[in-house]
Amino acid sequence: MGLGRRNLLALLSLSGLVGCQWPTDSADSHSGLNSIIRVEGGQAMRGSIAEPAEGSPAEAKLFPKNLTIFPGVANKIIKGTVGPDTNSVALGVAGDSAYWLVPALSPDATDAHSFTFNAGLSVSPSLAKSPLLVLNADGTSTLPLSVRAVDPEGNFGKASIYSLIMDAQTLTGSLVVSLDWDAPVDLDLHVLVPADNDLGYVEVWSKARSANPKTGDGNLDFDSNSNCQIDGRNLEAVVWTGAPPVGSYVVRVGLASLCGQPSAAWHATVSSPAGILGEASGVLTEAATRQNPAPGAGLTVIQFDYSP
Repeated sequence: MGLGRRNLLALLSLSGLVGCQWPTDSADSHSGLNSIIRVEGGQAMRGSIAEPAEGSPAEAKLFPKNLTIFPGVANKIIKGTVGPDTNSVALGVAGDSAYWLVPALSPDATDAHSFTFNAGLSVSPSLAKSPLLVLNADGTSTLPLSVRAVDPEGNFGKASIYSLIMDAQTLTGSLVVSLDWDAPVDLDLHVLVPADNDLGYVEVWSKARSANPKTGDGNLDFDSNSNCQIDGRNLEAVVWTGAPPVGSYVVRVGLASLCGQPSAAWHATVSSPAGILGEASGVLTEAATRQNPAPGAGLTVIQFDYSP
């Protein structure tokens, strides 16, 4: 049964009551509060997205820049189109306690009969334990996101399925320098790597992500929570798969922004197949943001020598 035009428009006129914090307990297990995903700018609807019968020829398409997600990722930008002559879309995971209706009100520049939508996807921190995850033969896990057009009468189109890949955050290499933290803030890992140049080192960080661009080794894997676009990963690492340069290394922790948080506890580790080469922990507060993110920024936390 469709939602009906009046009910559908009433729902889409409401402000999205979507936050980025999942409660640890709720008396209403069928509300959007406990769904595995939330959609900023959408309206929660109880029940699985697979339940509404197909009653419309309209289709929805999603155009994600990448399909990687992490437990706790917040407001991952997703965009797409619906049509023909359809101005809303439903997003959800089959079997979840709720799905989300999102308005698609901007005409598509390439198709006069289609409309575009833009929303922020957030994923529960408990994703890794969710039975909705699909375990693949290659050992990866994916979350099947269903996207369905909803016509003006409230009839649903068929589902398009997009497999969102969960990053297991497994770090392996001949040398790994990692930084993780406990709050939704923008920290930056800086690693000074020995090099044959005037400075005697190259600095690897979010604006210069490779120690050796020619070989592509000694790379920063991810710029987590960049510009306070919270991805939930809270982890950055510089990883070598080949032979790291011999010499002295410096590890620094920079704080680009607390993103509204009072502080962030961090932990840095240097490891190789032989074991832990260095380790440090600490807490950064607002005072640490007084130095703008730049080469050489941050607090020196580990110094170590590497030799094979």
